Amino acid sequence: MIRFLFKQPQPRRFQYRPRHFDETKQYLEARKMTIKRELESESEGHSAEGFRSQLNHQWRSKQNRKESATSNRNVLILIALLAAIAYYFLFA
Repeated sequence: MIRFLFKQPQPRRFQYRPRHFDETKQYLEARKMTIKRELESESEGHSAEGFRSQLNHQWRSKQNRKESATSNRNVLILIALLAAIAYYFLFA
């Protein structure tokens, strides 16, 4: 009897609407747009945006090489230090 006095919440309905995603089609459209932009920039000459992106890419690659060389040097120093400590404890 008490059950009818209080309204019970109804469960929510699950409404699933599937969407179709074609990865190859999206890749091809993006590729077409980049090729189209490249052809337009070639016909107009070198655009400022293309030059800026190329310069940015070169700067990043140079920075990555510098960071890699620094990291490699630090690893070599650490290995030499650990080898010296191991030599001291084993043979001294």
